[in-house]
Amino acid sequence: MKEFRILPEVSVEVAEAANWYDREGYIGLGDRFLGTFYSYLPHLQQDGEIYRIVYSDFRRVLIRPFPYALYYRYHGDLLIISLLIHAARNPLQIRSLLRERRS
Repeated sequence: MKEFRILPEVSVEVAEAANWYDREGYIGLGDRFLGTFYSYLPHLQQDGEIYRIVYSDFRRVLIRPFPYALYYRYHGDLLIISLLIHAARNPLQIRSLLRERRS
């Protein structure tokens, strides 16, 4: 299993999405979102290389059943969780964010 690091910006994005689901959905939906997000991490540690590269060296997995995409990349043996964003966002905005978070 690979070690992973979640960028601080991703932690903020996860919290904002969970809060939105609690506010606009129903109480407890945010917790369900959090559980779903965190359930993907062991899968990515184990089998993250099965997802194709979608931009530069970033890979993407959809956080189903929620309409969010999780972008990540490898830096040597380290898995870096780089972006969590609603899947309907403008691809140019996504690429811009990924370029910013590359370093």
